[in-house]
Amino acid sequence: MKMKTMLSIALVLAFSGTAAAKRFETDVAIEHAAGDLIPSTLVTAKAAAMPGMNLETEVVRFSWVLPLDQKITAQQPFVRESKEYWTRVPAAELATGTTLHTTAKGALIRLSPVSGEAKSVQPISADDIVIHAQGKAIQGRAAMANAADDAELKMAGTDFPDGTLAFQLRDDLGFGAMTLAMPKAASDYLVHVYEPNSAEVLTLTMDRIVASHGQTYSVFAEFNDDQLVDSIDGIVSAPNGASFNLDFKRATDGRYVAEVTHDALAGVGPGLWEVHAFAAAKSASVQRDAKTAFSSSIPRAQLGAGAKVVHNDDGSLSMSFKLRVAAESRFEVRGTLYGIDNGKLRPAAQASTAAMLKPGNGILELVFDAETMAKAGIRGPYQLRDLTLVDQADLSTVELHRAGLRVARER
Repeated sequence: MKMKTMLSIALVLAFSGTAAAKRFETDVAIEHAAGDLIPSTLVTAKAAAMPGMNLETEVVRFSWVLPLDQKITAQQPFVRESKEYWTRVPAAELATGTTLHTTAKGALIRLSPVSGEAKSVQPISADDIVIHAQGKAIQGRAAMANAADDAELKMAGTDFPDGTLAFQLRDDLGFGAMTLAMPKAASDYLVHVYEPNSAEVLTLTMDRIVASHGQTYSVFAEFNDDQLVDSIDGIVSAPNGASFNLDFKRATDGRYVAEVTHDALAGVGPGLWEVHAFAAAKSASVQRDAKTAFSSSIPRAQLGAGAKVVHNDDGSLSMSFKLRVAAESRFEVRGTLYGIDNGKLRPAAQASTAAMLKPGNGILELVFDAETMAKAGIRGPYQLRDLTLVDQADLSTVELHRAGLRVARER
């Protein structure tokens, strides 16, 4: 009898302990919003770890409190406004003179030996340059408001190729077509023309900051608020050197748009992908090049439709996410917790969890521990925003939900 009583008490304590550990739990669906990154296909090939990186194998969870005045803004695609262009000039052409098109006074010009020849080329000086403008041939510094040779540029901390010369044209030379000559040119040069005072602008941007393998992204180019161009071309270049041509078409809103299906597997490598656009306008009197960049993602896992949210009696808040995993890697889930403070919703804490997951079904549990919740100074209802899935092998963002989860108040 005594033994039965002890067993009964033990069972009661066990069940009461379980109830105390979990105040209540609920299943919450992930919300979708414009700008979310959601994989459409999963890749079964494992990611190669970044150079010098050894992936942790243990499960890691941590959370931290944000400053009271923390402001969080959604990252937007970079918008590049270009008043510049580049042109590669063969040595023979540069020796006799190449035509440069300028649209405003005070153009800045930079000459750099092409990368493969930079080490063997003798440095050049301003006196090696001849500018033909307004029917006159003007020697060296007489055509320049200021100039800096290779040594001076290095002293200023620039990282231009060896043998670079930079100078600014004098305002009294005016603008328009002029000829740049370097009679002693012994190699090909990359000539960069930047016009800070010009009103002729080529704008380049994209519809996203991360392109997921197999999905289509858009590149937008615009000249002077929707003016026509004579021609526009472009390329996308991958970190491994692969490149893909862009085919721009004029849209109804006046912009030029190129649609690209992202083949991330063809350009695997550390670093950003770059987008380049080259435009000519106004009977080729205006030349503009623009460049922007984006991150590439090869999705090897995907979040499920929702999460199991648990309010624990110790004050902690946990969220368990199911994942569909196609290739083994170390995956991380992170997010920002918003809550009510003085009647207003504000970001109060962030949490992250990471673990090695094998192909199949996996779970990652995001935990805002009791200390973090106590110091956060908020109450429910909560929102978990910027819910992000990261593949730590290549540091790529696999999935992003800006709205994330809405979490009801604890009962």
